[in-house]
Amino acid sequence: MKTLIFLPYFGKRPAYFNLWLHSCGYQQDFDWLILTDHPLPCPPPDNVNVIQCTLSELKQHFQKKTDLPLSLEKPYKLCDYKPFYGYFLSEHLDGYDYWGYCDCDLIFGNIRKYLTRQIQTGYDKCIRTGHFSVIRNSMAVNNVFMKYETRKIVLTSPVVYGYDETVNGYHPGFTGELIREGFTFTDLEEVIADIDFRHFPFYEIHRFGGPFIYLYERGKLYRLCYEKGTPVKEECMYIHLQKRHMHVEPGIDPEHFIICPNRFVRYPEAFQKHDCLLIGETLWTQSNQEKFGYFNRPKEKLLNVYRDFRRLLYEPNKIDSLLYRNKKGNDQK
Repeated sequence: MKTLIFLPYFGKRPAYFNLWLHSCGYQQDFDWLILTDHPLPCPPPDNVNVIQCTLSELKQHFQKKTDLPLSLEKPYKLCDYKPFYGYFLSEHLDGYDYWGYCDCDLIFGNIRKYLTRQIQTGYDKCIRTGHFSVIRNSMAVNNVFMKYETRKIVLTSPVVYGYDETVNGYHPGFTGELIREGFTFTDLEEVIADIDFRHFPFYEIHRFGGPFIYLYERGKLYRLCYEKGTPVKEECMYIHLQKRHMHVEPGIDPEHFIICPNRFVRYPEAFQKHDCLLIGETLWTQSNQEKFGYFNRPKEKLLNVYRDFRRLLYEPNKIDSLLYRNKKGNDQK
């Protein structure tokens, strides 16, 4: 059972791209196809292939498969295009049972431990997120978006709608469309370290407790914390470092390293002799102190208002959309 993961990526890559790339190499049954405008900084693992192209060239390729006037002028707009890769990039899917998409602000642990073959074969889509999802490679699934008018808004507008992640809403996202058409879906959010970007220390969006630091060790990723004064080491599938600027310590070994809130650090030999890394008290203290002003809440709210205004600007049914938003707001009060 083979799965191909697409990553079109244009522009400056994260400082830890090499570490992400190395973590892909450990994944059994998974291949990657990177479409990018710059050569990779190091030779990729055997399961990672690269096509060099520009964003404009990729848009031209997509345009050959639809009569809609596509809007794809900036790389960030690719977020909305992810669920369409099974259709727009179908020529790469021969011999694959599944396909998917991911970001590279991740470090993968052992994917197959959690997304087992039994789970994967039991569902048409696994994992809701835009940073990593896996989808059954069938024409019925890959073309389901054709039944919904949402595609016309998403593909022709420069606004980012979050179509890759939305399940419910005035316009259902890709997952929502699959569910409405009777396809099966499962989420695995409890085994994903999805970091909350509103805090400097590592807290997870879908998990109580923390703060955490993380340990990567030869294809496995561990969550580390204290619970009632006792150090706890727990494996997880991958970490998502959304909106996080990370420094990579020189000389780091891609086989084993520590992930702290603002940096990747070397895994000291003294720590390797112990089952749990939390003996590094200084490292732990420095990593888990909240920084005043780290998250600019007023700026984030303003950006959200601006995003919603632009979405409404391109919305063909503005009155219905506003009525839906108002009803949803009243239901939550």
